[in-house]
Amino acid sequence: MVIMKRKIALEKPNIGEWLAVIGEYGPKKKNAKLWKDVYRLASKPRRQRVIINLIRLNRIAEEGDSVVIPGKILGVGRVEHKFSVAAIEYSSSAAEKLSKAGCKMEGIKSMLEKDGVKLVI
Repeated sequence: MVIMKRKIALEKPNIGEWLAVIGEYGPKKKNAKLWKDVYRLASKPRRQRVIINLIRLNRIAEEGDSVVIPGKILGVGRVEHKFSVAAIEYSSSAAEKLSKAGCKMEGIKSMLEKDGVKLVI
C-alpha cells in the first residue's frame, strides 16, 4: 500500500512580521481594541495559541466577512461560503479546502486596512 502526501506550497509562519505590522498599524485604527487583542493572542507561545477547525470557522464566518485568527486553522470540516481569512498558520488540508471554496487567505496587513473584521478565538 502506497500512501501519497499532498504538497501545497505554504509559507512558514513568521510571527515576528505579524507582531511588527500589528504593533505599528493597529493602534492607529478605529478598532484599536480588536488589534490589541490580536497582538496579545498572537504573541503567546505556539502551544497556547488558538487552534480552530474549518467546521467552527464556517459557522462563525458569513458570506463576505473578514476574519482574523491569531493561531492555526485545521482542515476538519468544510467551507460552504466565501470569506477572507488571515491566520498565522494553515494546515495543508485547510488551505486546500479554503482555496477550493473560493476564500481569500490574506496577510495581516491587508486585514488591517479593512473595516468590520471579526476576531475568532
